[in-house]
Amino acid sequence: MTTKRTLIRLPAIACPHCEAKAIVRDSTEITPMVRELRLSCTNDDCKHTFVAQLSVIRTIRPSDMAREDVRLPLGAWLRRPAKDDHPNPANDDHGLAAAIAATMPT
Repeated sequence: MTTKRTLIRLPAIACPHCEAKAIVRDSTEITPMVRELRLSCTNDDCKHTFVAQLSVIRTIRPSDMAREDVRLPLGAWLRRPAKDDHPNPANDDHGLAAAIAATMPT
């Protein structure tokens, strides 16, 4: 029997100096909505260690177990349209087809 391995994707943070991947080594809770992260650059020539903050900024779907002391604005997920959401027709030369159709008798 084989087991399926689940990969966990963590947000990537680049080193501000060499732009190599940085790894979170430790974190501390500042508030229920803010954590301070200690990161280390993976570039052996850089070796930069730095601190970043991770914060919760808005609610997309309200919790079924909401806490009274946690207040977050309700916001929508910022969905970016796919590149093919509104493709230009292959035969449309800047509205030429519409201009020709407008001159045709109905």
